[in-house]
Amino acid sequence: MLSRNILHRSIRPVRRAWVATPCYGQTIPRIQRRNIHVEQVSPDETTGATRYRAGLFINKVFPLKMSSFDIRPYILSRNIDSMRNKVLALLPKDLPSAFTVDMVEPHQRDGGSIVYFTFAGPATDQEAQKAAQELVDTINAHVQATSASRWYSFEPAQVFSVLGTPFNEDIVRLLPSKKVKIEFSGKDLSVEDLFREFRPFGRILDIEQQPSSNKDTPRWASVHFQRLRSATSARNCVHGDTVGDTKLSLSYIQMHHENVIIQWLKSHSKFAIPLAAAALIAAIYAVFDPIREFFVENKITRRFDISRLPIIGKLRKDFSLWDMLKRETSSSERVSMWSARAEQEERLISMLNEPPESFVVVSGPHGSGKTALVRNATHNKKYKITIDAAKLASVHSELEQMSLLAKQLGYWPIFSAIISITNMIDLMVAATTGSKAGISATPESQTRKVLDCLALVLTKIRRDRLIHHQKMAREQHVGSKSAIADENVDDLLGRNDLLPPEDIPVIILENVKDKDLMVDSIMLEWAASMVESGLAHVVATTHSIGGYRDIQRAQPQRAVSLL
Repeated sequence: MLSRNILHRSIRPVRRAWVATPCYGQTIPRIQRRNIHVEQVSPDETTGATRYRAGLFINKVFPLKMSSFDIRPYILSRNIDSMRNKVLALLPKDLPSAFTVDMVEPHQRDGGSIVYFTFAGPATDQEAQKAAQELVDTINAHVQATSASRWYSFEPAQVFSVLGTPFNEDIVRLLPSKKVKIEFSGKDLSVEDLFREFRPFGRILDIEQQPSSNKDTPRWASVHFQRLRSATSARNCVHGDTVGDTKLSLSYIQMHHENVIIQWLKSHSKFAIPLAAAALIAAIYAVFDPIREFFVENKITRRFDISRLPIIGKLRKDFSLWDMLKRETSSSERVSMWSARAEQEERLISMLNEPPESFVVVSGPHGSGKTALVRNATHNKKYKITIDAAKLASVHSELEQMSLLAKQLGYWPIFSAIISITNMIDLMVAATTGSKAGISATPESQTRKVLDCLALVLTKIRRDRLIHHQKMAREQHVGSKSAIADENVDDLLGRNDLLPPEDIPVIILENVKDKDLMVDSIMLEWAASMVESGLAHVVATTHSIGGYRDIQRAQPQRAVSLL
């Protein structure tokens, strides 16, 4: 940054008068003004007077091109004649010295326009420069007094003298920037010289010179302005100017800004990695959990199951291989087969017609018809879901068991890889910071998450059915009181005597403890909580006495109903 001593040296102490400069109306000590560039042209054909040509730059005439996708300059540049007329309308009338506009050169990307003009001046170049500067000052005062704010700029336009020979190009990637690079064709300019040259265009944040150890040519320096319009005005007015024996060439330096938050996160990885992981998990939870609940609910209610269509059901029944094989069984054999289990089936149906109180366990050896018994007893239930523990036990790893359980429940989408990712992030944090972030996931935690999603869906189904029956009760008991019609639905969720048997969901756990399963205890504890809360009946089938004991251990305060 500029030191205070440099700033004081760049200001002439002999002139302490304070004046308003064109730099956004701020008052600073008078800065030495560079001479405007003038060149002599052909004399006036009528009077024979000497004429000179000079230029001025009017900024804030057009919007700046901020990026490659900014289409505002292209929209305004469709009609060049209208752009030139817009610039000419800013100039005052009846200027002295036979002022005549020679050419208008719009610079759409830089948001301004250069106006070349001719005027009648004295014979010496110094007097001609003084007359040209007076014309520019007169035009600047008129423009600032008459120009109004526009939709792309809330400040009036400004007029600056063109000190060099502007370079008008349309290179796509050279966009305006607050930082300007100055290349020297000659000896280097000091900080004081650069300050005097560029300060009239606006406040300067920093001036950087090429290090003496850097031997690259041409030599350069950079000026960082506070405002973008100051940089564009400086480039259009100073490019090609000669200071002493040094010619200046200006170009924009593209600045790559990094977000402060991102920069802080990069420099504080101890906090950034856990925060990023937490944000990822929160995003997955917010976006995918409603989708998973929808698919689990559809698995229970079969709302969008095309197999429930009459024509699809008939085709599946007619062309089922299992049904074709069963057609050879005689009716007398079927009667004898079912007569032995009719009593057990009726007992199971009667249990399911009561509010949930405890587990119902159907026990028997392999091939005794446990699964068929349960399926026939729950055939007319609207809401039911089955978990086959034997299929879960057929896979070896806990992660595969969790994925297969999610598939049986309709829990989708599931990201099995996220467990490995979170564990890897936790290890990285532990390696860099010395302590774990606590974001690692395990198959057990993911299994609990899948079952908790099923519990939420069962609660939602119960709530929806209570609302339905409450509405029906209100219609049937118009003008009279009803035990359900006038109660709050949230207060009725804990009561088990309000819903008809067909509206109570049934959870079927098949082949419990047929093989050792890593998630058996988790499933049984969760199923016990479903029974105790009255959300669903739980029917389990098992062939071993060990399975019965584990089920009883999951709900020790209540007796298990055994069939």
